[in-house]
Amino acid sequence: MNIKAIVFDYGGVISMPQDKAYFFPWMQEQTGLDEATVREGWARYRLDFDGGLLSGADMYRRILQDNGIDAPSPAFCQAIASRDLDSWAELNPTTLVWARELKTAGYKLGILTNMPLEFLPWFERAKEFRLLSDVEIISARVKKVKPSLGIYQELVDRLNLPPNRILFFDDAIRNVEGARAAGLNSELFTTVEEARKTLAHYNA
Repeated sequence: MNIKAIVFDYGGVISMPQDKAYFFPWMQEQTGLDEATVREGWARYRLDFDGGLLSGADMYRRILQDNGIDAPSPAFCQAIASRDLDSWAELNPTTLVWARELKTAGYKLGILTNMPLEFLPWFERAKEFRLLSDVEIISARVKKVKPSLGIYQELVDRLNLPPNRILFFDDAIRNVEGARAAGLNSELFTTVEEARKTLAHYNA
């Protein structure tokens, strides 16, 4: 199989995984909510946040109220949202090195990410990676989120390639499965070393 385009998720692929030690202990200290409870809240609201339908402050206001914390201040909810975004900001330097190599080798590159518009100031830190990319799809801009079929079709249309010529890396299995359902090649990202092996296998 001849892969023509490599597409990357942001969180946990272009960036390092979330800095849990930075966010969750602080969150519990400030609100009493542990990681499991916060993640339950994310399961209810985060796709709307990533899709541009909710602000981060609104998402956390709802999570706090769902857990009996009445009338949290807008400033406090915004502080939580900002710390959450901060925890995703560290870039993975090895992914950038590989992206440069792939670009030199003639591959098209893309970014396909569930990302709220509020994260764009942090996303500027990935400017060099973004400049290498031929396609950049951000969920909140297109009002579609992974793993829905529509966002993968948007990727295919913008790359102007058959789906089976695209290889997409994501750190969430549900998004990998969504991409496969849309006809793309997709694999779970763990390390750049493993991703290199995966690409070699597809091109063998």
